[in-house]
Amino acid sequence: MRPTVLGVLVAATLALGACASGSSPSARPAATAPGVDATPPVTAITIATDPGTELRFDPGEVTVQPGIRIQVTFENRSELPHDLTFGAPINVASSPVVAPGTSETLEFVAPEPGTYAFACTIHPGMGGTLIVAAS
Repeated sequence: MRPTVLGVLVAATLALGACASGSSPSARPAATAPGVDATPPVTAITIATDPGTELRFDPGEVTVQPGIRIQVTFENRSELPHDLTFGAPINVASSPVVAPGTSETLEFVAPEPGTYAFACTIHPGMGGTLIVAAS
């Protein structure tokens, strides 16, 4: 008995459907226990510029815990334009120019314990330190 074209197409479709129904573990989202939030907690901090003529951040040093989501509100309280840039391994920055009297919010996950610099790239020497400290 010769297979018909329709029979071959049906068999191929069934075979492909069976292959497609299985998925590799890397293709599935990570499972979490019911009632457990998989996202790390959020810590909100504010880093502002000096409201006067000093080219400095207020505060100039911030301490957070590793692995938590950090939500930084950057407030430009100065009369000059500024920005806020976190270097590697954070690699997060505000707009290149944050106008006086405005603010922006940045978000990232705190890296492993250590000290990490942040800076205003518009004004060389204007910087601060993010300290990530284990509890």
